Amino acid sequence: MIYECHGHIILDGVAYTGSIARHKGKIDEDFIRHNLKTYTDLGITYYRDGGDKHGVSVYAKKIAGEYGIDYVTAAFIILKKGHYGIMFGRSFENLHEYRELVLEAIDLGADFIKTTASGLLDFANGGTVTHPSISLEELKEIVNIAHGEGMSVMIHANGADNIKRAAEAGVDSIEHGYYMDIAALKIMADRDVIWVPTCATSANLIGTGLYDDDMLVEIVENHKAAMIEASRIGVSIACGSDAGAAHVFQGSGTLDEMTILESIGIDPMDGNKKIYDRFRRK
Repeated sequence: MIYECHGHIILDGVAYTGSIARHKGKIDEDFIRHNLKTYTDLGITYYRDGGDKHGVSVYAKKIAGEYGIDYVTAAFIILKKGHYGIMFGRSFENLHEYRELVLEAIDLGADFIKTTASGLLDFANGGTVTHPSISLEELKEIVNIAHGEGMSVMIHANGADNIKRAAEAGVDSIEHGYYMDIAALKIMADRDVIWVPTCATSANLIGTGLYDDDMLVEIVENHKAAMIEASRIGVSIACGSDAGAAHVFQGSGTLDEMTILESIGIDPMDGNKKIYDRFRRK
């Protein structure tokens, strides 16, 4: 069984704007079915979708069984106002609003909650991490509310301090996790937090001419080194490519991520199985 533990079925790996426009006014069922068939043809039978605010992942979940795919989704990202993720989600200003969004996601059929603890890597500016961070106290409340509703939490987090806070708050998985350090990894190992490193999101940009290749190679090699160290100390790593991101195409992106993991001697099956077991509504 091949797992895609982090994807966005709404995206095509080419352009975000075009991907969203494709579903404007009405979900493009043909696009979704084409992608699902691609996964089936490649032998990929599990897909964990980080969600979107247009209902595409929720619809994909409804029909994925026709293709033999076990499909779970967050429905949409829930983010603090002014923080990263609004392109895929809905924002809250206080914990009451957050709880309401959790309940709304559940009503839509969400299997888990996705939130954000940082921004993404700005490759146009040396790979710096964008957007503000969230305090440990807030993160604990966010996680506790979700867990109280029987929902696991996947969190988008880059930067060692952001990752540490997320792990200390009790999240179930760290997504991306760029600029990981040993202190963050030790917390993750102690708390059995799964890491979905999505290395393909940076590796697949090398040679495209979009960004400086030397910078990308350095980021990728440092990420691989952290993944090797994570495996050594007992952090479970799962295979998730961030399918649909730039140059991470649906289906083939999953295989790209698997190839990267295999190239550094990492077997993601333990992490994959933990993702499979953990990211379903209790």
